[in-house]
Amino acid sequence: MKKTSITILILLFTFHCRIFKPSSLDPTEDLGSLQSLLRLLSLADAFNTYSQTVVFMKFTDPNGNPYINGIVTYSVFNEADENGIIPSQYGESGNVQSYTVTLDVNGRGFLYFSERGIANLSVATSGGTLVGAASFRIYNGITKQSFSLLTQGGIVQFLLEDIANYRNQLASNLSFTPLGSVNGRQFIYLEVQTSFVSPSQNTSIGYIASSADGENYDLVTKIDGVTIEKNITYELILKISKPVFNGSEYVFFLSEEKRNYPALTYLSTKNFVFKIPNLFPPSSNLATSLPIATNAFLFTDSYPSWMYPTMYFGNGRYVITPTYYPAVEKRPTLLNANFEPTADLISGFSCQMSTFENDTIAYQVASIGGIDYLQCPSATFTTTAPVRSIDTFALNNNPVNFDGSGINFQSPVFFARGKFVSLLGSSPYVGYTFPTGNYASPSPTITRNGTAISGFSTSQTPVYSLLREIKSSGNSDYLIISTDPTFVAPTVEIYRSTDSFATATLLPSLPGFYHTAINKGEQLQSVNGKLNYSYAISAGTGFGFFPVYLTRFTQDDGNWEALPRLIKIR
Repeated sequence: MKKTSITILILLFTFHCRIFKPSSLDPTEDLGSLQSLLRLLSLADAFNTYSQTVVFMKFTDPNGNPYINGIVTYSVFNEADENGIIPSQYGESGNVQSYTVTLDVNGRGFLYFSERGIANLSVATSGGTLVGAASFRIYNGITKQSFSLLTQGGIVQFLLEDIANYRNQLASNLSFTPLGSVNGRQFIYLEVQTSFVSPSQNTSIGYIASSADGENYDLVTKIDGVTIEKNITYELILKISKPVFNGSEYVFFLSEEKRNYPALTYLSTKNFVFKIPNLFPPSSNLATSLPIATNAFLFTDSYPSWMYPTMYFGNGRYVITPTYYPAVEKRPTLLNANFEPTADLISGFSCQMSTFENDTIAYQVASIGGIDYLQCPSATFTTTAPVRSIDTFALNNNPVNFDGSGINFQSPVFFARGKFVSLLGSSPYVGYTFPTGNYASPSPTITRNGTAISGFSTSQTPVYSLLREIKSSGNSDYLIISTDPTFVAPTVEIYRSTDSFATATLLPSLPGFYHTAINKGEQLQSVNGKLNYSYAISAGTGFGFFPVYLTRFTQDDGNWEALPRLIKIR
C-alpha cells in the first residue's frame, strides 16, 4: 500500500499539474492511468479483511419516532472478492454473510463489518414490514466526520451516533481490561486470538493500547516474550499491573501464570517487566524477566490487579507486592532501577499489610515541597491514622500521625491536589482534608481541618474502606465510593469537587442503556476535568455476538453524557 501511494505521488509530479480536457478521458491517457491506479487502491483496501468497523446507528421514521424492535439486515459488497462464492458466517468461504440486528427501544443498534466495500442496509419494522434501505462505503480509516450515505430511500431516517474503524480483528470483550492512567495517558489491555483448535486449545497475543483522551487509542504495543494459551490440560494467562511512569518509560509488571484446566488451580508463575518508551513506542516490545524470587507471584485470583500498590517512587525506585507461594502473606517490596529487590517494606520500614482490602489502597506517593514520599500504613486506624513516610532520596523512615480529633477514620488518607483527604465518622461518613505544612517534620502529628468537605457525605454500609480512590484532572477531583473493595458486586457513589475539596456533589447514576455494572476500579479515569468509564459489551449479529468497546464521559456540569462513545483503536 505504501509503495502504491508513492507511485501516485510520482505520477502527480510527472503530470506537472496539467489541465485535462474532456477528450483526455481516454483510458490510455494520463488521467485514465491515474483513475486506474485509484481503482487499484480501492481494490487493495477491499482485500484487507483484517480491518473491522463498528457502527452505532439510530433508525426513526420521518417524524423522529424510533423503530422500536425493528430489524436491520446488512451486508458488504466487497469489490475484491465478490466472486460467486457462497457467503459464510465469518467469511471462511471468502465472503461474509448478511447480519441482522434487533433495534432497542430507542431504535438504536450496533452494526459490525469485517469487510471493506459498499455496505447495504435494509430496515424493517418489528413485524417484518420493509420501510427503507441505505448504503455507504466502508473503508480503512473511516471516521464519524468522513461518514456519508451513498443512497437512501423509504420512510427511514438513518442517524449515525458513532463509528469506530479498527486495523485488526476485534478481540473478545472478555479480554478488554482497563489498566489505569499515568502521565496523562490511559491504558487498556486486549488479547487477540492467533490460533483456534477448540475452546480448550488455542493461543493469543496480548496488546497494550494507550490514549490521551480516553476515547482515541493511538498507540498500540504488542507484548512479546510471554505465552498466552490453552492446551487441553493447562492454560497460561497474563495478569498486568497498573502502569507507572519513570520519566522516560511506561512500566508494567506482568505475571504469566500457569494453572490446571479446567480446574484453574495454580501451578506456577513467571514474572516479567514490560517497558514502553515515552516517545514513538515500537509496534511490539519484549517483556523481560523480573529478578525476584522464583516462588513469588505478583497477583492472586482473589484480588484484581488494580488493588495492588504498584507505583513509581522516584529516584529509580518501584513498589510491587508479590505473594510467596505456598504462603499467603503479601510482601510490599522496594525495587531499584534494575528492578532488583532492595528492601521489604514490612520488615525494613514497619509498613503493614494486615488487612489487604484496606492496606493496599493506603500505599500512596505524596509529592510535597518537590520531594516524593512513599506513605504506607503502620497500624490499624482508629481516631488516628499512623503511617510511615519514606523519602525518595535517603529513604528516611519518618512516622507520621494523622489525627481525626476524636472522630474515627473510615478510610486511609489519600493524597490529592496537594492535600490529604479521608472519610471519617460513623453513618453518615463525612470527608475531611488535612494540611501538609509540617509533613516533613520529624514525627509530626497532622490534625484534620475543622471544616468538613461540604456535600461529601455517605450513608453506605462499609465492610472495608468505602473511599477507594481519588481521580483528578483539570480542576476536578472525583472521589470514588464502593461498598465492595473488589468491585465484584458494588454499590458505587462518585462525588465531584471543583474547588480543591471545599465542596463536593454526588454524580447521578449512569444512564440505563448500553453499559454494564462497574466491576473494576480502573474502569474509572479522569482526563481534561471529565470522568470517563470504559467497558465492553456484546452485540448480536443474528447468529452470534461480537465485542463492542465503549467509554462514557461526564459533561461540564458533571452529568453523564446521554450516549457512550465507541473506543477507537489505531
